[in-house]
Amino acid sequence: MQTKNTVGYFRLLRENPAFRNLWYGQMVSELGDWLNTIAIYALIIKLDNSGMAIAGAMMAKLLPIFFISPIAGVVADRFSRKTVMIVSDLLRCVVVLGFLLIEDRDALWLVYALVIAEISLAGFFEPARSAIIPSLVPKKDLVTANALSGSTWSVMLALGAAGGGVVVYFFGIKFAFILDAGTFLLSAWFLSKIPHRKKSAQKVLPKQSGYQELCDVMRYLRAKPMVLALSLLKAGFAVAGGIMTLIPLMVSQISASPSLGVGILYSARGLGAALGPVLVKRLFGETAEVLRWAIAAAFFLKAASYLFIATSHHSIGVLFLGIACATVFSSIIWAFSSALIHLTTPDHYLGRVFSFELAILTLVMGCSNWGVGYAVDALGADIHQIIFSMAGLIAIPGILWSGFLIVSQKKLKQATTTAVRNGDDDGVQ
Repeated sequence: MQTKNTVGYFRLLRENPAFRNLWYGQMVSELGDWLNTIAIYALIIKLDNSGMAIAGAMMAKLLPIFFISPIAGVVADRFSRKTVMIVSDLLRCVVVLGFLLIEDRDALWLVYALVIAEISLAGFFEPARSAIIPSLVPKKDLVTANALSGSTWSVMLALGAAGGGVVVYFFGIKFAFILDAGTFLLSAWFLSKIPHRKKSAQKVLPKQSGYQELCDVMRYLRAKPMVLALSLLKAGFAVAGGIMTLIPLMVSQISASPSLGVGILYSARGLGAALGPVLVKRLFGETAEVLRWAIAAAFFLKAASYLFIATSHHSIGVLFLGIACATVFSSIIWAFSSALIHLTTPDHYLGRVFSFELAILTLVMGCSNWGVGYAVDALGADIHQIIFSMAGLIAIPGILWSGFLIVSQKKLKQATTTAVRNGDDDGVQ
């Protein structure tokens, strides 16, 4: 795959209407998602401003996907991925309107119940969206499509978080939820314009039960160590996912307006994450080797960003800079691992592989957020100490991935040498 053959972002969108409508749907849906997140934080701070209350919301946003993903992956591979996404959007619109019923602390349970319902539906949407990309764009454009999707997530995070803070501050929490519901309707409309795949283009597979399909993908992952390792990379940076619980707590200590402060820091995540994949592609290209080693470097640079936050005096400006830097490197891991999965995994496995990836990611991130809430409320841990510990944790998957790449390269070199000695040119991949 040569960089010179890869279309630019604007050309990809202009020449590929199917992917363009998927991108439009992603854009408006994620804008609403982050607006919704700020509104939920503001609502919980209003009802019960504690570390465990916020961590509980984060766990409700993450852990349901761990249980839903095995089913969602089978659904994404068995049924129309376009239909799965549209149904998910329409049902989430209804669920989000349920937040309008919450008035006081006695209804805090309903916040968690609605979050669980909304995220469970997202657990069907995301694997289907990730899995459908290779059927909409040529193989040579997969890195560009994934980089664009990752950057879009980042920009929508920045706009949605900042906009959410402004909307909540000036118009109230309920108005933010109404806007979020509207974005799901608009997303479903864009997705409805994507043409259905022709059956002839789909691989015909033997009929299997859902359980058999799950066992099948687990056998596939065991047989393909590279795909398995790639599917675990996002969980690697999720060990520091507890930063999402710390952000509202840090803001409540240094800002008179928590909703605006949280919005500003979440927009830092978006602005930082928008830059990573784009810069690496422009400076180093997009060969598979570049993508793999960029991921390794990103883990260590993300750890360094957390060290900067941990050893600095907390102010909105310092936190903005540190969080933006950290998410530059998170976006590299996210976009490039997704692109490599697309390049190495058959289409009929993609839904299940991405659902497996999402399940492990959300389990680790949920545990990280619970750990942060427990450390703050039960152990009385200092926020600087917690972030310093996160820096150490995030370096571990970087070490493991680097070691995996070195071992893989040695095995490939040995196999190549053996093939050459045996005169088996066809055995050299």
